[in-house]
Amino acid sequence: MAIAVGQRIPPARLAEIRNGEILEVGTEELFSGRRAIMIGVPGAFTPVCTEKHLPDFVAGAERLKNGGFDLIVCLAANDPWTVGSWAALVDPERKIRFLSDGNLDFSRSMGLTDTRRDLYLGERTSRFLMILEGAIVQRLAVEPFVEHLTRTRCSDVFL
Repeated sequence: MAIAVGQRIPPARLAEIRNGEILEVGTEELFSGRRAIMIGVPGAFTPVCTEKHLPDFVAGAERLKNGGFDLIVCLAANDPWTVGSWAALVDPERKIRFLSDGNLDFSRSMGLTDTRRDLYLGERTSRFLMILEGAIVQRLAVEPFVEHLTRTRCSDVFL
């Protein structure tokens, strides 16, 4: 069952590439005392995420931060190096923080994974948008996995 509004996200270790090295990032420390947006995506370099989903968030990052969000995080189910390379492509100015949940420990613990073997994706993070106050879920929208390939704009679902 997916995490629900009002619940605390589970503690987990995520990964980020900085200066070519893996940096572990704890969810409790990351979100403590912050108003944040977490964007979950099934994979770095996937066409919809790269071309239609993330550009809206990157373009709107300043507006979101001016609107009271301290942090915007994109969570992807890939290894940290892939997520880092993808981040450099889609957000060269690093307006958003890109984190790897390559082992899916965090996504599974929140009940936010999907499987699409027919697309050779295996188990992945669901596409979702979560608004957090501290580590408490204030809003959660999860897009059905079957629609991942046909969505034209993330704002149609999330914003």
